[in-house]
Amino acid sequence: MNVRSSIANVYEDLYTNGIHVISKQDGNIMYTNPEYDKKNKGKDYFFISNINSNTKDSKDFLFTESIGYSSESDYLVHDRVPKINWLIDENSTKSILGYECIKATAIFRGSDITAYFAKKIPYSVGPFKFYGLPGAILDVRVDRQNYDLWKAVKIETDNTDKIEYKPQFSDFEKVQMRKLIELKDKDRERFSNTITVPGSTGKSVGKRFGVEKVFEWETQSTDK
Repeated sequence: MNVRSSIANVYEDLYTNGIHVISKQDGNIMYTNPEYDKKNKGKDYFFISNINSNTKDSKDFLFTESIGYSSESDYLVHDRVPKINWLIDENSTKSILGYECIKATAIFRGSDITAYFAKKIPYSVGPFKFYGLPGAILDVRVDRQNYDLWKAVKIETDNTDKIEYKPQFSDFEKVQMRKLIELKDKDRERFSNTITVPGSTGKSVGKRFGVEKVFEWETQSTDK
């Protein structure tokens, strides 16, 4: 279960065969406010990687994304996610769906996060773009928030579904992560500037939503 905001949740199914990994976020958004239309299905989103694709400093992900404020463009994005420097606390544990899970904390692209992982599920996998712990991540969330969190609600170790780990998205425009963020920032700014506040003459600057607030190319030093 991915709690996206204070009003919306989605399911994210995570699969691995020990080599390949794929997550699918369901387009069926579950609104906590009963006044919203719960039958309006959106797009499914995918996050694709390999367990053994980790390098010393990063891991490659492919994922699908769309930009919808001013358009409905679909993208297949390559993202090289920097190594997550986890601090593991072996003395802090909790039970999740019958598995003893160990606490780990980190900073992920500008957000303080806390995760719990199960060593008895011996795959370095997690929802979204989280990875790098010695066991499957069953709970991960941004600290001091009641959204931007993922929590396991079901685990199957003997699933027999036929999974396509390398789906093709031939109609999607292929871009790098940095280009996608530039497009999203511009689109969000255009959307924000269409909002007028009575008595105000300034421009509205939209902030980034979600767990990814700051990216590595924005914090790298330009000193030689």
